[in-house]
Amino acid sequence: MKIGLLSCAAWAASIPLATLSNQAAAQSAPTSPESESQPSAAPSPASDKSEIVVTGIRGSLERAAEIKRNAVQVVDSIVAQDIGKLPDPTTAAALQRVPGVQVSVNRNNELGDVRVRGLPDVLTTVDGREIFTTTGRKLDLQALPAEALARVDVYKSQTPDLIEGGLAGSIDLRLNKPFSFSKPTVVLSARGNYGLRADKGDPQLGLLVTDRWHTGIGEIGALLNVTWSRSSYERDETILSGLRSSAATPLNTAGYLVPNILQNFPEQGRLWRTQANAAIGWRPSPSLEVYLDGLYTRMRDRGAHYGANVQPFTTNVTMTNVQASNNCFQSRVTAAGQNPTIQTDAAGNKTLQAFTLQNLCYLNSATFNNVVVNQTTQARDNLEQNKLVAGGFRFDRDGWKANVDISYQSSRADNALVIADIGQRLPSLTLTTNDDGIAGFSVPGNALLTTDNLYIRNSFQQNFSVTQGDLFAVKADGERELGGLLTAFKVGARYAARTADSQSVVLNTAFPKGNIGTATEATAVKVSATGLPADFLSIGSPAPSINGGAAFYVPDPDFLLSSAGQDALRTYVGLPTGRPAFQKTRQFDSREKTYSAYAELDYAIPVATGVVIDGVVGGRYVRTERTVTTFVASGTTFQPLSATTTDNDFLPTVTARLKLDNGIQARLGFSRSIRRPEFSDLNPAVTLSLSNNPFVQSGGSAGNPNLREQKSDSYDATLEYYFRGGYVAVAGYYRKITDRVISGAATETYNGVDYSVTRPRNLGEATLKGVEVSSQYFLDFLPGALSGVGLQGTFTLADSEIGGSDPLAGNPLQGVSKYNFTAGLLYEKFGISGRLVYTYRSKYFDSDQTGSISVRPIAADQVSTVFVPTLLSYVRPAGRLDFNIGYDVTPAIRLDVGGTNILRNKTKDYLGRSYQNFEGFYDETIYSVGVRIRL
Repeated sequence: MKIGLLSCAAWAASIPLATLSNQAAAQSAPTSPESESQPSAAPSPASDKSEIVVTGIRGSLERAAEIKRNAVQVVDSIVAQDIGKLPDPTTAAALQRVPGVQVSVNRNNELGDVRVRGLPDVLTTVDGREIFTTTGRKLDLQALPAEALARVDVYKSQTPDLIEGGLAGSIDLRLNKPFSFSKPTVVLSARGNYGLRADKGDPQLGLLVTDRWHTGIGEIGALLNVTWSRSSYERDETILSGLRSSAATPLNTAGYLVPNILQNFPEQGRLWRTQANAAIGWRPSPSLEVYLDGLYTRMRDRGAHYGANVQPFTTNVTMTNVQASNNCFQSRVTAAGQNPTIQTDAAGNKTLQAFTLQNLCYLNSATFNNVVVNQTTQARDNLEQNKLVAGGFRFDRDGWKANVDISYQSSRADNALVIADIGQRLPSLTLTTNDDGIAGFSVPGNALLTTDNLYIRNSFQQNFSVTQGDLFAVKADGERELGGLLTAFKVGARYAARTADSQSVVLNTAFPKGNIGTATEATAVKVSATGLPADFLSIGSPAPSINGGAAFYVPDPDFLLSSAGQDALRTYVGLPTGRPAFQKTRQFDSREKTYSAYAELDYAIPVATGVVIDGVVGGRYVRTERTVTTFVASGTTFQPLSATTTDNDFLPTVTARLKLDNGIQARLGFSRSIRRPEFSDLNPAVTLSLSNNPFVQSGGSAGNPNLREQKSDSYDATLEYYFRGGYVAVAGYYRKITDRVISGAATETYNGVDYSVTRPRNLGEATLKGVEVSSQYFLDFLPGALSGVGLQGTFTLADSEIGGSDPLAGNPLQGVSKYNFTAGLLYEKFGISGRLVYTYRSKYFDSDQTGSISVRPIAADQVSTVFVPTLLSYVRPAGRLDFNIGYDVTPAIRLDVGGTNILRNKTKDYLGRSYQNFEGFYDETIYSVGVRIRL
């Protein structure tokens, strides 16, 4: 991090506005009246010239290009177009424009899951300080709104002065600071967002206030930035879960692949986000700055995951009107119509379950008669809070630089998930497996909107958890500028003490006589006969795959989340009232200490007139000591179970950059990075959850205390050309990754019950290589208004392969798309600025379904082999189109409108083969109108 900050600070401090860049000067790029109060890259106590930057879309892109150009390693940046204005509504949405960065849509229908060069193992920092969410290793970017940020830097390779822990790189989120502004500034922003799927409008508000004063003890600056927003979301999901043979009871019809459950999951809820950051700075002299920073975020997610889940293999169901496709394969099939699992006897001998060979064809459509539909509500109320306070000083005088920073962060999440099921028999339901890549369902009549035949079903599930973590860190950096070929010597050290604790309770209590459809319904209990209050039921969110958008009755989420509602259900199933206590066997406590130190030499070698080779040589030593403790049951008592590990790592870095006066430069670099295991993945205990739904396999999870750190040796090379109006850059990279971690499920038997238990494991090795191309260019040579047109584009090729003897060997790494690109049309002239950007991502391996019940193809020569064929799900290729256009009404008032995913893209998965539709998600389209006032 420090290299990037120093290089940016040096650039900002030495180049006045008129010469910010050759292209900016030549083009006379427009500046805002508030340009003197725009946040800088890295404030220097020695100078305020770092405050002078160009604003607007063009200015932000040129600023990002200069950061990229001056950094000693491979880094890409996003700079706010104005105070509190990143170019996209969320941080992840803005990062998708960066070459090599991939994102996907999360449960709340926002872009998230940021991956750098296909890898999710990214270290997150705020102003260079490590930050995380509860027991995780990185920050949930949803927690820190984009409008709070001045800049985002994406470092794609490790350097000695960067905090270790990002296998794929690190993302540094930069907040505004008071000495980045030269005069009193107040910025008010308000925005209204409207989601088409949610069909709701939501507010988003922001306030930034800052000033600086000359006093008898030096200069003092203060800043406060507060944001608040509410987001309504709806993300509907359709799943064809678990492919079985139709020859199994009760269908008893040979030759077809039939989903075990036809799942419809409307997802609906609201997010409330509050963020506040404050900073105070004191400069007793031009060479010394003392600072104190604070950050607070609060995010509440209250919503529900509804379900209208049809179960074709329930007793007395028949299948008619079958239309099969020509997509068929031979498969091993058990008597239950499922994929055979491996069984191990007492002597350790492995055999397969008994099976027959069957030729099975994928369905185009079929009608299921007298079929059971499970109508469920999974209601949640999650609250997450993060607090960070930090202080220290910076010194810069006569070639000596020093920075000491002390920080403390805490993060806590309180999560509640309450689930209840009802259900009924439908006279019939017709399945169409492919309706534009997503399954569709047709239910005749009004069966889903009547309560006459609703039964209480399955179980009442209570899931409560508290996860929390904190980090105390002390970091010291020193630098001495040198003369000659060696330009600087840098050293530093860091101590960090981390805790990560988790407590939870999971109770799955069967409803009395709740398993209708497995044998007889004579004893099933209708909801109307349970004695539960009338507000137990409500009509949920429509499922777009049922009759084109049919709603249905479900347990009411507000009832499930209320104390009175929970106690009514507890009483009904015979449990004591009140929230249950946390279970000792679902607890883990982690303690981790990190000691690190680095040394680095910067060099610059003149080769010829106008030609220089510079770079860094150095290394970082890291020692990590960690203990994870949980509890296991021993009769009626609990015994602690601990796992302790110690890792020692040396992370070398060597970089070289060839710089020419004509704007051409090339880089070569080698670095090593590590990724520590997730604390939850190290938990040595096995936790099981018994399913009371006969068509949902019981599940479980277990950590692996023997997980090793992931390590990556990274090689980078770039060729860059900066010219009037823009730049072109090409980067090649190669990573050799050892001990890559992936989680997969397998069937394990406990007390005679089969559970699908998910465990993490080290893959052994993997390679990741690729090419990144990025460019931007403003067409100044065009006449009049056309001279404000600009073009922007990126392309990434990422080729990955899992090696070694792992079952996934030969497959790509999870989440890595081979091809990614963005293409953008830009405009800035006469107070109007805008962008229209299309982002595309090719298919990628999303999840390992090898442990599922789904039948799968088997080669003729492997029929008798005792193994389970690999089965992966893939996300299909897709793209998104976004736009934003703004107008400066006055120098102080700006209006803008925007839209995301305006082509209404959907996320679509397939299972194994492209014709087997698996999951389909209806992504949100959001339109927004905003105003920004600067005083």
